[in-house]
Amino acid sequence: MGLAQGVALDSTPPSRAQVLALMSAMGVQHNVNYGLNEAQRKIKAAAHASFIKKDPDADAATLKKLDGVFDTTPLFSFDEISEPLISVYQKHMTASDVQAGIDFYTSDAGKRMLEQMPTINRESNESGGQLVQTKLKAYSEEIERKLEAFEAEVVSQKPPATKTPATNSKAVDDNPKTTDNKSK
Repeated sequence: MGLAQGVALDSTPPSRAQVLALMSAMGVQHNVNYGLNEAQRKIKAAAHASFIKKDPDADAATLKKLDGVFDTTPLFSFDEISEPLISVYQKHMTASDVQAGIDFYTSDAGKRMLEQMPTINRESNESGGQLVQTKLKAYSEEIERKLEAFEAEVVSQKPPATKTPATNSKAVDDNPKTTDNKSK
C-alpha cells in the first residue's frame, strides 16, 4: 500500500509555482526574455531601415519621432507567453522531477553547469561540426565509389544488345529533296 502511495505521489504534476521556479533556476525565463528582446529589437531595426529606404532624406528629428512611434508598441516578455510553456512541463514532468531539477540547478554544481553550457555547446558544435563534415564527405565518397562499382556490375551482366538491321536512314537522307515551287 505504501508503494502504491509513492507511485501516486510520483505521478503528481508539478504546480505552476514549481515549474516557474525550475524555469528560473535553469535560466529559461532569462533566456526567453533575452531572445524576445533581441527579436523585437531586430523587427524595429528592420522597420527603421525600411522607412529610411523609402525616405533616405529623413532628418534626425523625423527618425527620432519614428522611434517614438515604435516605442508606443510595448515589448512582450516571458510572463505573457509562459502559460503554454508551463502546461508542457506539467504534462511531461512530475512534481518530484521538477523539484529534483530545482534542487540541482540551484546547487553550486548546477549553477556551474548552466554557466558553462553555452561555451560547451559552442565548442562542441564547432569541433563536432567539423568532424561531421569530414565523416559525411568520406561517406559520400564511399557511396559514390559503391555506386560506380554497382553500375559497372549491372552493365557487365546485361546481355549484349542484339543488332537488328537498321533502316537505311542514310539512303533516305541522301535522296535529293525536290522542291515544288507551286507549294511555296
